[in-house]
Amino acid sequence: MQLGIIGLPGSGKSTVFRALTGGVTAGDHRGYGEPNVGVVTVEDDRLDFLNHYHKPKKATAVHVEYLDIAGLIGEGKEGGARGDAILSHMRPLDALVHCVRFFDSPRLDPPQPLKDFGRVEEEMILSDLSVVEKRLERVTIDLKRGRKEMADELTMLERARALLQDGTPLRTVPEVAGFEKFRGFAFLSAKPELFLVNAGDNKPRAEIDTLVEEILQRVTGQPYVAADWIYADAEAEIARLDPDDAREFLNDLGLSEGAKNRIIKKSFELLRLIVFFTVSDKEVRAWPLNRGKTALDAAGVVHTDMQRGFIRAEVVSFEDFMNAGSTVGAHKGGKFRLEGREYEVQDGDIILFRFNV
Repeated sequence: MQLGIIGLPGSGKSTVFRALTGGVTAGDHRGYGEPNVGVVTVEDDRLDFLNHYHKPKKATAVHVEYLDIAGLIGEGKEGGARGDAILSHMRPLDALVHCVRFFDSPRLDPPQPLKDFGRVEEEMILSDLSVVEKRLERVTIDLKRGRKEMADELTMLERARALLQDGTPLRTVPEVAGFEKFRGFAFLSAKPELFLVNAGDNKPRAEIDTLVEEILQRVTGQPYVAADWIYADAEAEIARLDPDDAREFLNDLGLSEGAKNRIIKKSFELLRLIVFFTVSDKEVRAWPLNRGKTALDAAGVVHTDMQRGFIRAEVVSFEDFMNAGSTVGAHKGGKFRLEGREYEVQDGDIILFRFNV
């Protein structure tokens, strides 16, 4: 899973990046405008339990990759080489973490978080509009040449253009955002987005909560959006500490857990992701999967051969396995089930795939 941290210059993106990645700093090898990348292991007590029980050669957790994207310029105009390059880094991402400044800085004007939020959203919408208009020109020409199969795409492009010209993100209309022929364009305003208020340590929680609520009101009715907040300066330093010291400082800030775990959980909810497990003597592994996907889909996540030769899945929920205390106990208790390819995988399922190729 790849998440891009975006925002205007001065919004504190790099500090947020360090807070979310546990203190990763920019590498000297980066080229100008290239995103810094940090990989974070998703902590999961269930994986720890399975690792302790099975004692495999290795245990593999889910990983999240954060990209610290260079600051957007807030204009959204086509043709600026630097702006176009930055936007191109955003298109392959699974979701965006939109950093909004809510802290004072001697180098910057007083924060205007709602205005800044609007500028970044407008830039992405204008970028998408440019892509749509270019594609419309091409499709219109193809239709005139007799390619009637392009008619449905033309209709959707016209709908997309109308939305974008009205300043409306494409995600607002899932039928448009999810149109199969749009997949290759990776529209920015169609991506899931987590709005993250980067607050100064001196900002009262009441003010922060009010701002988060105001942002949520502006995106009311849009699917795949969420909002949260962070004391990035403090949490970037806390991320460098050992767990006991970190817990003490988090308590002083009135936080039950650090931003790294909190934002990962929020991102999983945003992307409708669950986790299932596979176990063997060689490896215990956690796998991310979109909620609502089937056993056949899960098999394909593990290996295409498993999906191609799928026979059945032997499934036990983590809770049932833990309560039974052992594989033998879970079998005796009738907790293992045989499921077919259409079975909808549940969060925490432990699955053994039977296949033949």
